[in-house]
Amino acid sequence: HYKQYRGMGSDSARAKLHALDRYSSAAKNIAEGVEGVVPYRGDVESVVKEFVAGMKASFGYAGAQSISDLWSKGVLGSVTASGVEELKPHNIILPGEERV
Repeated sequence: HYKQYRGMGSDSARAKLHALDRYSSAAKNIAEGVEGVVPYRGDVESVVKEFVAGMKASFGYAGAQSISDLWSKGVLGSVTASGVEELKPHNIILPGEERV
């Protein structure tokens, strides 16, 4: 099962006027988002629980116990070339790509 994914800066979102404020054609003449399909991961409750668990785990990386604690203990770091690749959209099948 797959679910449609449309970034708010994508051509189709801009065409449907979902992103007039920030991504409008009048402001910019280039798409700033991707669109495609992503594998279905389950119901909202399951996905939110997984997200919350990931956030709690990330607190441990900074030695934080709360959001305010994370703000005070968090440190910005440099991103390597490999890290830049990881920051790009992933786990999304773009139009024209084969589904595996």
